[in-house]
Amino acid sequence: MVANRTGTPGPLALLRVCLNILRRLVDVVALILLAYMALAILAQIVGRYFFNYSIAWSEETATFAQVWLTLLGAGIAMRYNQHVGVDLLIRKAPLVIQRICIGAGLLLSLWFLGVVVVGSLSMLAIGFIVKSPALQIPMAIPYMALPVGFGYFLIETAIVTFPRVLHPGREAASEDETGAAA
Repeated sequence: MVANRTGTPGPLALLRVCLNILRRLVDVVALILLAYMALAILAQIVGRYFFNYSIAWSEETATFAQVWLTLLGAGIAMRYNQHVGVDLLIRKAPLVIQRICIGAGLLLSLWFLGVVVVGSLSMLAIGFIVKSPALQIPMAIPYMALPVGFGYFLIETAIVTFPRVLHPGREAASEDETGAAA
């Protein structure tokens, strides 16, 4: 960690630590969701074909896990710069134009993701009223994937894209380099 003159960690170092904790937490949750989804579907298959018994809750919870995994996975993919983008013309433009285009794209992305996060919060109020068919749990639990997943996506988008606005000629640093710097 980087310390200031008093020997205490600076705000940037604390943000890095918080970001690393958040990323590890998201990684662990994504792995747990993937493992659970596979086991729930396996239980459904075994129950249906070997015991002639359908486990209704396993299919429902596997669907909820898939939704959560997809939305968290969008942020994970953003962290590694794995989303599809066509930037051939922007890379050929002068640096000033590159900064403007990347900055405008960043602002539009953050605006869109912010609108989705705020808009999805109203779904939570409805989700506390509506129950899931099999488990009869409030649908607010699966609906919570929207603000959490898109919020994480927003954070990763800002972290990955903002340095490209400042230095458009450089490629995004690999995860190993950013992990070593932290």
